[in-house]
Amino acid sequence: MRLRFPRPRDVTETLRELARHAPEQAEAYLDTHHDEWEELAESTPENAADILEALGEEGAADLLRDLDLDDAGDVLDQMRPEAAADVLEAIRPATAAALIAEMNADQAADVIGALEAEDRTAVLSAMDDDSATEIHNLLVYAADTAGGMMTTDYAALQTGVSAGEAIEALRRLHDELGSNLSYVYVVDEMDRLRGVVSFRELVFARPAQGLDQVMFADPVSVTPETDREVVAELIQRYHLFAIPVVDDGGHLVGMVKISEALEAIQAEAGEDLAVMFGAGEGETVFTSVRQSVRMRLPWNVFNLIAGFVTVFVIAMFEDTLARYAILAAFMPLVAGLSGNSGAQAVAVTIRSIAVGDLPRGREWRAVRRELGIGLTRGVVIAVLGAILASIAVRVFQVDSEAITATGMGVIIFVSMMIGFLTAALAGSSIPLLLRRFGFDPAMASNIFLTMITDAVGFGVFLATAALLL
Repeated sequence: MRLRFPRPRDVTETLRELARHAPEQAEAYLDTHHDEWEELAESTPENAADILEALGEEGAADLLRDLDLDDAGDVLDQMRPEAAADVLEAIRPATAAALIAEMNADQAADVIGALEAEDRTAVLSAMDDDSATEIHNLLVYAADTAGGMMTTDYAALQTGVSAGEAIEALRRLHDELGSNLSYVYVVDEMDRLRGVVSFRELVFARPAQGLDQVMFADPVSVTPETDREVVAELIQRYHLFAIPVVDDGGHLVGMVKISEALEAIQAEAGEDLAVMFGAGEGETVFTSVRQSVRMRLPWNVFNLIAGFVTVFVIAMFEDTLARYAILAAFMPLVAGLSGNSGAQAVAVTIRSIAVGDLPRGREWRAVRRELGIGLTRGVVIAVLGAILASIAVRVFQVDSEAITATGMGVIIFVSMMIGFLTAALAGSSIPLLLRRFGFDPAMASNIFLTMITDAVGFGVFLATAALLL
């Protein structure tokens, strides 16, 4: 069988979909059509990477070995580090080292860092000293810092060079640096950053002009330890294609590209979502079972303990529940609605913190806003809930100790009003309190919120019932 389509893109898209839905068939097809696979990897390494990520490690490793080293390196550059590491672990260390040597240094460091310790040592040992040293230097930095995101492949020229000489130098560097030529950094004889020139400005400068005449002096920069959120914020604020990374002495050591900043923003958003529910920070589907259990289990234990707070609250009103069993049917309604309201407040607050819209001086203003929203929605939902509860009591309740429709309406109204206000206060305050104490604002926010809204919701509902009935 051979896939035939009028355009090469049709073949690529079909193979991508086939790999995602029937990976065995895609692997079998590519195994018998090497020319198409090589052409696909050479022309669109991004699509080739998607296909390899959908296949099993052994099959992906076989296809990767079939490619030229430079094409295989381009494909690995486009793969997620964890997925690329899984594939390379199925390849002999010497071959894996040769493939990694063809990758961009920053991507190679991410892949090396994702390897198991034993495989990492074997691959680094098989690499030449210069490449291994470069990767070692990048692995020193945490993945969520500028140092962990930066590339050491950048264009840097010394002051005193003319624009014409700079263009000639960049022509020689084109094959080595490729797309990393958006900016040319200007350094002194000690490699300290002095300025930056965009490639566009360099092209339109007079050939005899010195770089110091056309450069933008003292550009915004970051250090290797700068958090990735700050890096992304600076790139967005100043509309940069890349931002230079300098050490404490001002020496240029790398640059972070806008593509890395976008990935960082996506990763940060994903981590916030994960830790909000108590999953491990940085955990992915590639994380080992042992590590995932170690990261999640403490929050499961905390959740269990928090659940017993709610159990204790409900147990205090055992007599009331025993006398009016219909109350049990309405309890989840109150806690569920207030919990959902609080989750919305948490989401808005965390997002505002993440994009810089909520500086520390405006915290109380944000809490007041959520209280206003909670009060308004509480009134509307409490009235509707009271009406529906009154109708439900008339329809379903038949015992002699009947709760009046009016009584149930009052219970629902009071408990929902207090529940919505509590949810608004907790939902907006929990991330702010976590930030104030130096923790990630998203850290298990949903777990804390659930504990508070359940305990207060059930407690107020049953306390109101006990007082009125």
